[in-house]
Amino acid sequence: MSDLDILEFLDGHALPDYEVPPTAIAVNMDLAEGTVWNRVRVLRAAGLIERTDETRGYYKITGLGQHYLAGELTDDERQQLEEFDPSDI
Repeated sequence: MSDLDILEFLDGHALPDYEVPPTAIAVNMDLAEGTVWNRVRVLRAAGLIERTDETRGYYKITGLGQHYLAGELTDDERQQLEEFDPSDI
């Protein structure tokens, strides 16, 4: 499992702005829930996904996440991700 797998899961649905809690990601991808929660935390801090519902804990992929998947990062977006340090979260 990689962060890329989670991004592809969030982006790979017919619904625009598909939202799902980390628990559903874990179940649908056959992953440990704790692992998914940790990766979601990092992906959110990097700006690749965003929390859409504070009460229910739903997440969706951001425009930055979609650009990353498509290999279409702008120079500013690329620099933002290169400067991101997950140890800071």
